[in-house]
Amino acid sequence: MSAHALETRLLHALLRLHGHERAGFSARLMADHGICITGPHSASFYPVEGWTSLFLHHLRRGFFDPAPVHRRAAAA
Repeated sequence: MSAHALETRLLHALLRLHGHERAGFSARLMADHGICITGPHSASFYPVEGWTSLFLHHLRRGFFDPAPVHRRAAAA
């Protein structure tokens, strides 16, 4: 199994454990020894060492949640 597949499996396990949908999320090892986590609405880059705790902090803070839609009030 490739490193990409292992990191994505770990990411999906973390998402399941914390009650989030896995759809649209993936993990990719970068050439600079970082990891890129992409979600349906955003992406973030982390150092490989400790990426799981940093990712979970961002997940809890809503960084990977869909952006709210703000509508302008109609002109009177």
